[in-house]
Amino acid sequence: MRVLLIDDDALVRETLSETLAEEGIEVDGLTNAEDALVLLGSGQVPDVLVTDIDLGPGLTGLDLASIARERHPEVEVVLISGTMSEPTRSPLRRRERFLGKPFSPAALAGAIRAAATDAMGTD
Repeated sequence: MRVLLIDDDALVRETLSETLAEEGIEVDGLTNAEDALVLLGSGQVPDVLVTDIDLGPGLTGLDLASIARERHPEVEVVLISGTMSEPTRSPLRRRERFLGKPFSPAALAGAIRAAATDAMGTD
């Protein structure tokens, strides 16, 4: 299973990447939405996109999730945030989940596995 993890905090990104790798999940970690869109545009589509909502200047994680799903409707999305309890836009869309920081790495791994399982069940 391949995961694309977007978080502008290098320590969070590296810690989550290492922990997920120990769980047998292949992770590509990036700093911002723009780099993620370049990767997605090159045809490297993950099974699950995990993105922080607040990515600093530029596109937000919500923007990234929306664009990624327009281009690749099969992509499952896990939104993460330390500044909000739920996304303030419309309710979560189909194939989206939300985890508020702090969360345990096991909770993230569980959300990723559940998303991947749901994807297999809807194909």
